[in-house]
Amino acid sequence: MQVLRLLDRLLDHIETAIVAIGLTVGVIATFLEVVLRYVFGKSTGWGGELTNFAIIWAAMVGAAAGVKSGIHIGIDVWVRRFPPPVFKAVLLFGLGVSGLFTAAVTWLGVELVLFSMGTGQVTAEMLIPRWIPYSSVPVGMGLMTLHLAQQFVRRLRMSGQAILDELKAAEVSEGH
Repeated sequence: MQVLRLLDRLLDHIETAIVAIGLTVGVIATFLEVVLRYVFGKSTGWGGELTNFAIIWAAMVGAAAGVKSGIHIGIDVWVRRFPPPVFKAVLLFGLGVSGLFTAAVTWLGVELVLFSMGTGQVTAEMLIPRWIPYSSVPVGMGLMTLHLAQQFVRRLRMSGQAILDELKAAEVSEGH
């Protein structure tokens, strides 16, 4: 268990770094393009593409981090009124369907990356292999699938009432 916790924390740090780097690169590239265009009348030619790829990577990995922290698990008010065992079943069903969806998109993303590698496609402006930006899909969705599976197993081990209590406590701590 200690090794799994260590790996989980390492993954947290990696996800945070990817998001921070992606957003930072996106902001710097955009700023550079604006200054070059409006002050010097020039452009890098690749700044827009770099911004797009950096933000896409940050968004895909950031969405996975959001799944891990539970911010994507939305439970409507009416679902919370169900008896705790029914509530738990609905929550697990939602996590399961979401996990299957993200797993399917991960698989399709891997196929796209492999296809792009096989054809040698490059991006229009930066001329880097297309599989690099395309990899954001299987990486982000794969991480989402992993985090959804973690949430599913964790919630499966809890009672419906314990899940409801945890959600209420989280709302109170967040000020909702």
